[in-house]
Amino acid sequence: MFDRLKKLFSASPASDEAENGREKAVSIAALLVEAALADETYAADERALIGKLLANEFGVEPADVASVLAEAETRQREAVDLYRFIKEVKALTPAEKITLIEALWRVVLSDGEKDAFEDMLVRRVCGLIHVSDVDSGLARQRVRQTISR
Repeated sequence: MFDRLKKLFSASPASDEAENGREKAVSIAALLVEAALADETYAADERALIGKLLANEFGVEPADVASVLAEAETRQREAVDLYRFIKEVKALTPAEKITLIEALWRVVLSDGEKDAFEDMLVRRVCGLIHVSDVDSGLARQRVRQTISR
């Protein structure tokens, strides 16, 4: 019994850090899935884009992308609001928050169609993580420029 208690309370900081990193990645992925679903369609190319963003922008190991994305999709389906995901991403640095907003815009704009629900979702996330409308607008412009090339 004492061995189990000792094990419980002596969890290594490295494993806690890894778990926190995974939670953050799952929360980011869930927000990206939410953005993809805002127009009520979740196409395979949107899913592939989210996987690419997780690996390239948020440092998720390519071998872990599929499991992080699957967990995020499950959590997104079960969620009743965004708070569960927002509380994890609030701890991001200002630069990481801008990267998240750019990723949201990239997912939203990837289908080439403008949707009010998608815009509203990004604005809501910006408000909840304290990213200004100006910064969000600049992020959107950067994404549009990249897409149009």
